[in-house]
Amino acid sequence: MGYQVQIRFSANNNIAKSKQLRYSQALTRLSVIGRSFTPRAERGRKKYSTIGGCTESLLTDLQLPSDMAKSIADLGNLGVAQSTWNTYKTAQQMLLKCAKDTKTSMEMPITERQIIIFIDWLARTRNLKGTTIDSYLSGVRQLHIVRGIQPPDFRTGLVKLVLKGLSNRDGVRSRAEHLTGRLPMTTNVMLLLQRLIRELDLSGKDKALVWAVATLAFAGAFRISELLCRTESSFDPDFDLLGKNLTTTRDKNGNMTIHVVLKCPKESKNTAPTTVDVFQNDGPLCPVAALKKWQDQLCTLDDLPGFRFENGTPLTGAKMNILLDRTVGRYTDKSIGKFTTHSFRIGLATELARMGFSDDEIKEAGRWSSRAFEAYIRLKRTKRAEVAKSIRALNGKH
Repeated sequence: MGYQVQIRFSANNNIAKSKQLRYSQALTRLSVIGRSFTPRAERGRKKYSTIGGCTESLLTDLQLPSDMAKSIADLGNLGVAQSTWNTYKTAQQMLLKCAKDTKTSMEMPITERQIIIFIDWLARTRNLKGTTIDSYLSGVRQLHIVRGIQPPDFRTGLVKLVLKGLSNRDGVRSRAEHLTGRLPMTTNVMLLLQRLIRELDLSGKDKALVWAVATLAFAGAFRISELLCRTESSFDPDFDLLGKNLTTTRDKNGNMTIHVVLKCPKESKNTAPTTVDVFQNDGPLCPVAALKKWQDQLCTLDDLPGFRFENGTPLTGAKMNILLDRTVGRYTDKSIGKFTTHSFRIGLATELARMGFSDDEIKEAGRWSSRAFEAYIRLKRTKRAEVAKSIRALNGKH
């Protein structure tokens, strides 16, 4: 049975007054009067850092000189992304809680019996998904490594079988729950979003900004953190997208291309930036036309965040979520799911699959290094069409 997005086109939206007030307050903060705010640049929020779970104190058994221990600890921390270290830290906390609840020693090195007890506790007591449990097992393995302990085999035949069972269980639950969660931003929903943005209590320039970000995020399958800042008050020039990282060129036929320079993309295993090209398509969802319309109204500055409101405040992912909830969210059946900024990324995977593009092409379009995109294809695949179809057919030719 195919997955369907249900949208209610009712004139009377049953939104609680308290929620309406919250929306109103949020949108009041979005309103701009003049260009009066400049976020401050704060370097230091990087993908990799010398701060992490590998510490000098954990290396004492190696009896290294203090300066060498610090150097090795710093290099070890740089070997894992900061977000991954946070997951590993949580895994350590979970392991300690499991030991307390089950009255089982979790001294390292961990045995297969301890691993099975840990998995059962996470699944039954904590009611966690298999993917989360799998990441915690990776965290426990990493704890062995930073302590200089040879990690045991965390993927024995029995453990693999149990993890597979958890995956199947989660799949059954997802189907039973009608795949509630993030909905894909299809072309039809994008057209609805375009209309609803015009009704927002924002200036014309800021409406153009929101639409430019929406079309670019959709056409380029961007993670929203690759386009927008995390906070309004500050930004990291070494990480966040700046005005100078967003350029356009025109070919000999007059067609324009947007070049987005990502300084530290998630799929990159090194520090080299990645340039993502997004092409003109001449449809109603054309990202080039939307970006040009916004830039023609508001001059961007090279060394400030690439996407800012008229008053200079950066547009953040959190604020974009508020706007999506305020627009298409009003017409969405929440029992099925909701639209978030990640809906743009999973939406492209869904639309390409529906049109018959190959798995390899979908991976390339979304810059997926694994087959994770398969979890995002929410609509039933139709019969595969010719791969030669241009992506511009996505954009409004219905």
